[in-house]
Amino acid sequence: MDYPNSVPSAGLVNGRFVDEDPMAGTPGSLIPASWGNGVTEEIRNAITEAGLTPKEDRNDQLATAIRQLSKPDPLQNFPAQVYRKNVLINGGFDIWQRGSSNIGPNIGGFIADRFRCDWNGNAGVNITQQNFVLGQTEVPNEPRHFLRWQQVTAGTGATVHKISQAIESVRTLAGKVATVTFWAKSDAARPLKVSITQYFGSSGSASVDNTVGNFQLTTSWARYTATFQVPSLAGKMLGNVNNDYLRLAFDLPLNVLQTVDFAQIQLEEGPVSTPFEYLSIPQQLIDCQRYFEKSFNAGILLQAGNGTTTCQATFTQISAANSGQYGMTIPFLVQKRAQATIAMFSPGDNSNQVWNQSMGKACTGTTVQGLTNRNIAFATVTAVGSVPGHTLQLEWTADAEL
Repeated sequence: MDYPNSVPSAGLVNGRFVDEDPMAGTPGSLIPASWGNGVTEEIRNAITEAGLTPKEDRNDQLATAIRQLSKPDPLQNFPAQVYRKNVLINGGFDIWQRGSSNIGPNIGGFIADRFRCDWNGNAGVNITQQNFVLGQTEVPNEPRHFLRWQQVTAGTGATVHKISQAIESVRTLAGKVATVTFWAKSDAARPLKVSITQYFGSSGSASVDNTVGNFQLTTSWARYTATFQVPSLAGKMLGNVNNDYLRLAFDLPLNVLQTVDFAQIQLEEGPVSTPFEYLSIPQQLIDCQRYFEKSFNAGILLQAGNGTTTCQATFTQISAANSGQYGMTIPFLVQKRAQATIAMFSPGDNSNQVWNQSMGKACTGTTVQGLTNRNIAFATVTAVGSVPGHTLQLEWTADAEL
């Protein structure tokens, strides 16, 4: 925005407005309607972008809008927009440690990292990681992936068809204005409800549920957003098990065949929907591994019997044959949120035992000897006929999800 230099009739002097001078007989400047409207609209745009409603009798709204949009944080020397803003993890659906699809249409739970997919009523749903085509322009900034919910069996009497993420700590965004933004499309026009739940943990106060938006999806990718107030925690009691959270949930239609796609889900503080926050794949993986970690190589099914060639040689046998070997310790790559649930998988057969790769035989009595948030220790009874120096293998997963 600048002075109306291109309008001669404005009567600018040295490029600026001047008052009428009766003594000198010089006229004052005139403000062209187009310029006056332009100034007003520019100010109104800033005010509305900050989530405010322009009011004729208020003269402080532009300053308020600038403060809101710049969002200074008292703990930082730079605006909020330049550091982490999305409280969700893996909102771009880039990380799928458990595999790029669910095992079967009747098996839900965690599939894309940090996101639960739940359904009942004998429905059959395929959850898959889909790829965006290079150069597509429907969803901007070249996202890599999206999540697809493809319901192949409608089911009957269902009460839950939900995609959700539990964000660690019920204190997240408590008492603040927040904005959720996501991209979505479906195979037909379909309703979608978005809600938040404040869960105070085991033995804590009763959960608080709030609907934050009801949307109508279409067959084309579209950006959806809702701004809402997250309830205060005043008067609430926190449980003592360290499992409290704020959950964001997307409720899909019940008992219908449908295909619904989601991309770039973001939940952030403030009344403004900002562009999706991109993080590097290594950083996203680290964030996800606080809640789930595996020994399996990428692309390998999380199951026993995958074969020894894809399993790293984990330990060297120290004990004699048919005797206890203890303290086979593996440090986690990322410290876990809480003590994890451990699952063990033999690479050489369909058991959960340590596998003696050197002689192609399972050990016995394999167990978790010790477990902390930082590491895990296994113990086993070595195979009959084995000798010290043999290579021992074991695959595992550590689950500390909310």
